[in-house]
Amino acid sequence: MDGQLRRLALSAAFSPDSARLGRALRELNPDRDDLLRFVPRLSAAGQARLLRDPRVLMPVRDSLAAHGWRWLALGDTDYPPLLADLDDAPGVLAVRGDPAVLSAPQLAMVGARHASADGLDNAHRFARALAGAGFTITSGLALGVDGAAHRGALAAPGRTLAVLGCGPDRIYPARHGALAEAIVEGGGAVITEFAPGDGPLARHFPMRNRVISGLSLATIVVEAAPRSGSLITARTAAEQGREVFAVPGSLHNPFSKGCHRLLRDGANWLESVEDVLQAFGDFRRVIDDSPALNTDRPALLRHFTSGVNDLDALCRRSGLGMAELADRLAELELEGHVKRARGGYVIHR
Repeated sequence: MDGQLRRLALSAAFSPDSARLGRALRELNPDRDDLLRFVPRLSAAGQARLLRDPRVLMPVRDSLAAHGWRWLALGDTDYPPLLADLDDAPGVLAVRGDPAVLSAPQLAMVGARHASADGLDNAHRFARALAGAGFTITSGLALGVDGAAHRGALAAPGRTLAVLGCGPDRIYPARHGALAEAIVEGGGAVITEFAPGDGPLARHFPMRNRVISGLSLATIVVEAAPRSGSLITARTAAEQGREVFAVPGSLHNPFSKGCHRLLRDGANWLESVEDVLQAFGDFRRVIDDSPALNTDRPALLRHFTSGVNDLDALCRRSGLGMAELADRLAELELEGHVKRARGGYVIHR
């Protein structure tokens, strides 16, 4: 059985709980291990039958592959390293376009679907300038700010990455089908953690948003209502240890209220491209703290994810016995690489 069919079968069996699959793939290999070994890791809603007979998915694989889709599993060379650092990293990503763009330096840009004219102009202008400076602009292909950001990056000309909240067999919203094609043709990519047949359900979009921020060095919020998906993305970015920028706006614009709240809570002020470029030191910190990107650091650190790492999880990921693991952790703590936290260890910032 080829690796692509294996990855599709895992994606379809676990979807929409791709993070559960990601945790399984930190211990199991999609190429070497029998797919039946993944069955105990499925949730109650999982589809074990797809792991017992993946061949039923061959027509789906062939149809999507003919349109340029391929599947990357956590642990594959092309899997984006910053995303791999997350505790809830997607197990499998469906990718259409250049997979190399997933590992390029990215800035997420999000905002209101019903953005004002100023908001759309700001999104387009900032995306164009930042893409021209060498960043890949990552967003969610939604109406409003997302679409303006993608188009601004393409106008640079630069590369942009669209993260879907549905399966790879459809583009949502449908009116952005031509934009998705332009993104791929422009050297970017369209990706999703969801399986074929998964629709754009409301519960999928917070999951998609963590991928947008998780791929990126920083998240830029252009316009946002006080309660919006954009603020969820900003909060997720902060929890992931990434920088957050917010564009100030008019006091009379209801979509400025979310950005003003972020600024009050400590987000970076974004008024010009220089405000982003001055944050290179913070971006460097994100890279330096990434276990997936820093292979010259102590080997055990490669098995750390963001947040608290408990000893049992570190044993499973590293293959070390508990006694040897304890010795290694003591050394790392003395060297200042990690520190103790309730429930385990965290990477020292």
